[in-house]
Amino acid sequence: MKREEIASGRWGRPEHRTSSIQHRTSNGGGTEVSEAQFDVQCSMFDVRCSKSAFTLIELLVTTAILAVVIGAIGACLAGGIRVWDVARQFNRHEADALVGFRLMRRDMGQALEFEGSPFVGEPISCSFVGVAFVATADPVKSSIPRLARIRYYLSPEHAAWCRGVSAFVWEGQEPESVEILVSDVHGVALRYGALPDSEGAGGTEWSESWSNPTNLPAAVEVELEVGSRERGTLMTQWFVLPLAGEGA
Repeated sequence: MKREEIASGRWGRPEHRTSSIQHRTSNGGGTEVSEAQFDVQCSMFDVRCSKSAFTLIELLVTTAILAVVIGAIGACLAGGIRVWDVARQFNRHEADALVGFRLMRRDMGQALEFEGSPFVGEPISCSFVGVAFVATADPVKSSIPRLARIRYYLSPEHAAWCRGVSAFVWEGQEPESVEILVSDVHGVALRYGALPDSEGAGGTEWSESWSNPTNLPAAVEVELEVGSRERGTLMTQWFVLPLAGEGA
């Protein structure tokens, strides 16, 4: 006899045809319940089990929320790393440029006029005679300042602003000692200022080159473009030559 047939009333009322099911307890005893009561208990157990599990939609929503949160955290972290890297590079370039500008200020402040070796100024380099320490094989001579040919220039090979020093000689040329002052330099612009005329009309006249063999420029402007080409930083400095305007 099938349970569905009994429930449908085909074989009479189910109360007259119910059977007893023996449930054993842990102590060996038992309690008899009807089959209908047993079915109700099983259905309640199934409902409790279904309520304690997660559905597929809940899992998908949770996964999507976690993906959004992880993506936002990753974007914030990447942005912080980029900002920190840019700030670190800027501080390094600023410190290097500060040292290089101090050397240029000292060298140009000691620039001298020589008829056979004048001040030569170009858009990306300049050279002049001054007083500096020259590296030689003799440590005693290296520790004494001497007349030297000093050159500041942009090195495309190293993408750097460099300083070259060689001992000044009247004939021939001594080997040049080169040091990199500022790295990651992608552009240099030098301008040279002349003293105003005797009548004092106008201010300082600036040009991109200097080729006056009998006089020094009054001032030199140096502009360095450091850092990446997309996020480069311009650093500008002006230097005054104290002997400017005095004839040879």
